Amino acid sequence: MAVEARISIADLSYKMVPEHKAGDLTTCSSVHIRCKVTVKYASRRLRGNGKPVRDRQPDKSWTTDESRPVPDHSIFLRYEDTRRALQEMLASMPRLRDLDLSPDNWEAEPAAERAAGTLHRFARGENEQGRWTGARYRFEVHLSLEVTLVFSEPRALVGACVEGTMQTVAPGSDEACGICLEEFSKGRGSDPVNLPCEHAFHAHCVLACFYKGNTCPVCRHDLSGLVAAPWTKLAA
Repeated sequence: MAVEARISIADLSYKMVPEHKAGDLTTCSSVHIRCKVTVKYASRRLRGNGKPVRDRQPDKSWTTDESRPVPDHSIFLRYEDTRRALQEMLASMPRLRDLDLSPDNWEAEPAAERAAGTLHRFARGENEQGRWTGARYRFEVHLSLEVTLVFSEPRALVGACVEGTMQTVAPGSDEACGICLEEFSKGRGSDPVNLPCEHAFHAHCVLACFYKGNTCPVCRHDLSGLVAAPWTKLAA
């Protein structure tokens, strides 16, 4: 994908409030998440050696909330169930559902895992003290996220060449990649990609070159200006 999300936690706090005395079954425990999000934008440029560069002012921060009843709060005695429940809440929150919250996109431990660890430890402590069974709690999670959307110009350019340039070299061709000089028929690399100048390379070979340059490695045909970040197009 040409755009990836990098997510970091700017602030994270918790509040656990006993809401009813043990034995009061008029209501159940609940979880409330309030999440403040700031979205920033950056691009990995051709010739940029893979370093992200800010290319647009951050969006105005926004806040979203989600509350859910927890009829059986014994799930918080099990870490994995707690983590899964919090992850589902985050993924379903308005506007957050449009972001990829996969674990690999977090700069450190994902928010659901950090919050789950805290709630799980609290639940175990209450249970060990004999206060857990029959009690009702409101778990509040206050979260502040910084999300940086990073556009990869090299990846987008390879994709644009695949989609917009006539591909004249088949994956099993006896022709050789113009960079590593290995025949495409050997099948040890990625599929061949024709550039607009018609020179062909393994996709992974030419991608590595685009991080260091903006021209065809063979004829030096200039390939700059062929792709742009989605937010750059919207601003134009």
